[in-house]
Amino acid sequence: MKKWTPKHVNWLKALKIAAGAVAAILLAEAFGLQNAASAGIITLLTVQNTRRETVMSSVRRFSGFAMMTLLCLPIYHFCGTAPWAFGIVLLLLLLICYSFRMDDATPINAVMATHYMLAGGVTLHMVGNEVLLRVIGSGIGVCLNWFMPRNLGKIHIMQRELDEEIRGILERMSMRLLEADHTGYGDSCFAETERLSGELRQEIDAFLQNQTWQDDIYFMRYVEMRREQCRVLQVIYRQLLRLNQVPEQAKPLSAFLADIAMHFHEGNDCSALLEQLESLYAAYRQDELPDTRESFENRAILYSILTELQSFLQIKRQFYLTLPEQERKQMFERLMQA
Repeated sequence: MKKWTPKHVNWLKALKIAAGAVAAILLAEAFGLQNAASAGIITLLTVQNTRRETVMSSVRRFSGFAMMTLLCLPIYHFCGTAPWAFGIVLLLLLLICYSFRMDDATPINAVMATHYMLAGGVTLHMVGNEVLLRVIGSGIGVCLNWFMPRNLGKIHIMQRELDEEIRGILERMSMRLLEADHTGYGDSCFAETERLSGELRQEIDAFLQNQTWQDDIYFMRYVEMRREQCRVLQVIYRQLLRLNQVPEQAKPLSAFLADIAMHFHEGNDCSALLEQLESLYAAYRQDELPDTRESFENRAILYSILTELQSFLQIKRQFYLTLPEQERKQMFERLMQA
C-alpha cells in the first residue's frame, strides 16, 4: 500500500472547484434565486478532469433536468408533494437515467426535484429558478475547465524519448550484426519502448480529451506507427540471434542500419533510405551463391532482415504520405523550432 503524500492530491482541481462553487453561490444570490447553494453543488459536479468530460457531463445533466421536470409536473400535480410522491419521481428518474447511461445526472436532479416538492409543485417561476441555477453552476464549471493547460510540450518530450530508444535499438543491431557471439544481447529494450509508447498514448489521450470539439489525431497515429515499427524490430532481433557467423554481406547491411539510426527522426519521409535499400537488394542479387549450407542459411537470414527493414521504412513512409497537408506543415514548423 502506497504511503499518502500531498503530491497525490490534485491541488489545482480542488482549488478550482472550491473557488467556482463559492462564485456560483454568490452569483445565484445576487440574482435572488432560491436554493442558491445548489449552484455551488452543480459547479462541484460539473468540473471534471478534462474539457470534453466537463462539457459532456453538463449536457447529460441538463438532459436529466428536463426529464426530471417533466416527471415532477404530472406526479406532483396529481399525487401532491408528499415524500412518497418524491419517491415515485426518483424511481422513474433513476430508471430513465440508467437506461440512457446518464448515471451522473441523477444526484443533482434528485436534489432539484426536492426543490419542486418544497415549493408545492412545478410552477413557471420555479422552472425558471432551477434553469438559472443550472446555467450558473454549469457555466462556471465549464469556464473553469476551458482554460486547461495544454500538455503538448510533454508529448513532444516523450516523443523524442521514444524515438531515442528506437534509435538505440537500431545502433545496437548495427554493431551486433558484425558479431558472431550474441551473448548478453537481451531484448529488455523492447519492454522499454512498450512502456514509453504506453505512457505517451495516455498523455495523448488526455490531450485529445481537452480538445473539446477538435480531434487532432496526429500524435495518436504517430505513436501507433512507432509501435508497429517496434514490432518489426522485434522480428529482426530474433533473426539476428540466429546468425552464427559474420558473412561479408553483413557489413553493408550493418552500415545501412547505422544510416537508418542516424536519420531516424519525426520528419524523415524515408524515400532516400528506401532507394538505398533497393541498391542493397541489387548488390545481394549480384553476389555469388554461397558454397556451404551454413553460409546459405546465414545469407538467407541477412536477406530476411533486409526485407523486414523494408517493411520498417515503408511503415514510416506510409505514415508520412497519408498526413494531411496542414499536419505536415505543422510538423515541419515544430521541428524547425525544436
